[in-house]
Amino acid sequence: MARKTASESILRETPGRSAKVHVQSDSRFKVLKYASVLSVALIVGICIILNLIVDSLLDKPLTFDATSVKANSVSVLTKNYLDSLDKKVEIYGLFDKDDKNFALREYFIPIMDDYENKANGKIELKYVDPDVDPFILTELDPNNVYSLRKYTYVIKSDDLMVTLDPYNCFVWNSNLAYNYNLYVPEKNLVEQKVTGLILYVASGRTMKAYYLGGHGLKGHGALDMIISPLGMVSSELSLKGENVQIPSDCEILMIIDPDTDLTITEKELIKTYLDDGGKVLLVSDFDTDKVVEMPNLNEITKKMGITLESAIIHENSADALPDVNNPYSSIAFADPDYANYLSVPDKYSVENCRYLKVNSDRGENIFVSPLIITSSSASVDFPNTQIDSSVSSGQQAVALQSVDTTNNRNSCLIVIGSNTFVSDEYYSEKSLNDNNAVFTRNMLGDICQIQISVLAPVKSVPSFSLSKPLSSSAATAWSICVMTIIPLGSLICGVYIYRKRRHL
Repeated sequence: MARKTASESILRETPGRSAKVHVQSDSRFKVLKYASVLSVALIVGICIILNLIVDSLLDKPLTFDATSVKANSVSVLTKNYLDSLDKKVEIYGLFDKDDKNFALREYFIPIMDDYENKANGKIELKYVDPDVDPFILTELDPNNVYSLRKYTYVIKSDDLMVTLDPYNCFVWNSNLAYNYNLYVPEKNLVEQKVTGLILYVASGRTMKAYYLGGHGLKGHGALDMIISPLGMVSSELSLKGENVQIPSDCEILMIIDPDTDLTITEKELIKTYLDDGGKVLLVSDFDTDKVVEMPNLNEITKKMGITLESAIIHENSADALPDVNNPYSSIAFADPDYANYLSVPDKYSVENCRYLKVNSDRGENIFVSPLIITSSSASVDFPNTQIDSSVSSGQQAVALQSVDTTNNRNSCLIVIGSNTFVSDEYYSEKSLNDNNAVFTRNMLGDICQIQISVLAPVKSVPSFSLSKPLSSSAATAWSICVMTIIPLGSLICGVYIYRKRRHL
């Protein structure tokens, strides 16, 4: 039989059907797939639950103040005071806590939370929007004494209550405010102000200082902050008109740098107030360009053995002159006896200091003593060619204290001849813990018999700008790293892992 050729075999033979190959799937794959999906879902669920638990229970304990000046936290001094609180204090924020229209919220919300958190239940913090719940205003202030308004705080304990305007808790950049109407904070006084107000309401004592209104009364925000650690609050008081009087809760009446004389009514009311054991702080410097005679004011001071002279102290000691060309801006010193009695600094900055004369014909129960003095080389200039022959070169008084012990009333008058101890303008360039501020605070605390419980710090406003900005080359290098190298490295890792696992 002839053999078939290869081509004939290919053409004539019908190929048979190849056997079907059955690939048995691995049941473990499905199990692993479902297990993976279930594990991911379970982990996501656990994360969500843990997040809710942590947010509800540990939100504040796990919140950290990362600002360099700890602007969102109370200091150790305030914390120690809060530990000693013996009564409950309520703080109301008159706005919604999530209201983004409150421009200063980042300065207040965190630190107010910290007050509540650090007080161990002694402080209760609430936020109530008066637009949503208008009854909160009448509930807190039924007689509308405080004129409560939105975006302010109310601090109260028992029957004592005060309001806090957040904008009064900062020292603002005066140049930007005046020239560009931009309000940029330079110093953060929030803690000092809030702690002082808590001191006030928790003391149970109505310690109020009143500023005599009118007479060119200037801003007194710095002096308000100086007296805040005493637990003292302030108000302005007008003594003009009918049926006016000095309130019975007046701890001290402050007459700050008046540029006009007092009226006869004001004079008589203040004299009566002193006769009843009152306390008065008078600050009056001397402006050589504007000599104003004040006979009514002088009648009050003469009653206490002191005369305000129309003259200015001229410092002659080079050691007491920061600028030898300006003898009216100098360094003054604490009287040694007063410094031994009360803890006050040794040196102070004074400007345009008025000559304060101690009257030799004062009553036998009137005791006048120096608190701050010049060097032993100072003299007195009388701009109007008036010459007092009894005045000779030597040590002069910058601040005097007069006490009337008649009938044990112990009325007190403090006269300071330089407004550097109370001026907002002076303290805008100085710290509120400056020597002048320390003297004013300690002196007022002494005459009002108030012990300084806590002196919360003044904080700077934290800066969020880089202290060492990146150079252009460094910025370019970081951009290339972030936008190119890191994504490319991630891609290479992904490809490598895929090639290794695709045949598994």
